[in-house]
Amino acid sequence: MDYKRLLLLIALFCFCNPLITYACRYTIREIGYSDIGASTHYLYIFINSESSEKEISTIKNLSHALLNETNVHLTLFNVDEEKTDLVADKMDRYQIQSIPSAAFVFPEGDHLIFPLDHQGRSLNESVWKLFEDLFNSPFRHSIKEELIQAYGVVLVVEGVNKQENKYVLLEAKEAVRAISRTLDQMPKVVDSPPVIIVLPRDNIQEERLLLRSLGINDRETKKPSVAILYGRGRIMGSALQDDMITRDVIKNLLTVVGADCECGLDHSWILGRMIPMRWETRVQSDITKNLGFDVENPQVKSEMSQILSLKPTPDNQLDPMGSNLLGYSEGKLEIKRNPENIAKVSSADVRNSFFQKKTSKNSLVFNTILIGLGGILLIVLILFLFIQYKQRRMLR
Repeated sequence: MDYKRLLLLIALFCFCNPLITYACRYTIREIGYSDIGASTHYLYIFINSESSEKEISTIKNLSHALLNETNVHLTLFNVDEEKTDLVADKMDRYQIQSIPSAAFVFPEGDHLIFPLDHQGRSLNESVWKLFEDLFNSPFRHSIKEELIQAYGVVLVVEGVNKQENKYVLLEAKEAVRAISRTLDQMPKVVDSPPVIIVLPRDNIQEERLLLRSLGINDRETKKPSVAILYGRGRIMGSALQDDMITRDVIKNLLTVVGADCECGLDHSWILGRMIPMRWETRVQSDITKNLGFDVENPQVKSEMSQILSLKPTPDNQLDPMGSNLLGYSEGKLEIKRNPENIAKVSSADVRNSFFQKKTSKNSLVFNTILIGLGGILLIVLILFLFIQYKQRRMLR
């Protein structure tokens, strides 16, 4: 009879429900494509009474057209009309020496200054060029295009020493080669492995904005650096330099990208800060096709936010910068001589490496609520079917 089949399906649902609610539905990479916890960059433009109303209006229109799909917020300050402590503090903090000028402020407080009083160029032309320079970087565009499809991007920034650059690139390649062997065993399979993109030494000055957003200042550009980017241009952890650039550390950071969102990490790792980037509707559409769901869907974002609200226990947080995150190590000589014998990580190893041994109180409450709701639904359905069955018996 039909009702017996339905009862069987309900029983199976009741049995599987705790297993379904136990695991996180999203990986860190997937959450990284959303704008949850988005890092806002600020662009402050300082003008004075010499700027006409028409020029000010044009700047606002330009910002709507050119900054609309970016993670940058524009604020105009007229230093003659707005003689407040706020304006004075910002001019002092960012050491504004001439008017008009612009200050690009990163979420961590670091900043870059761009004078706008170029000879032979109007204020509007200077602002237009600034907007174009900020977001029309071919290099950052290539990073964005790779992030749409690939597991992530390993950005290698060349330093002065060519031998050091060669070593860093080799470590990055070995890390990508190792993680690529485990992609089919991750919590969610990603078909495209991480991509290595090299920023040549000759292009360092052109990409100052990118490097500063990664936490690499002008002095540190003399040494090679490595940064792991994922999702919506987020950086995993911080940029690596010196002895932190090893294949193990790079692989660990890449492994975290593919972990599920209940992996015992502090949320500052899960929601890495974003580089300044234009994220067009077309890009978001491509992401939706690749993931199979829309990360900007209100229901999806609500679920992600609820999951992220569950704090990991402080004594069980993982250290992605450690040299042995997954509980095994690889001998360098063995890798070079017998690359086919590299130890593979099973899907169970990956999941267990990110599993919290001590379940947090919040997580228990969350799972209990979900299981309880499933139980209530089961009871309601059983009662409904039982009534239907009784009614059919009475009609016979």
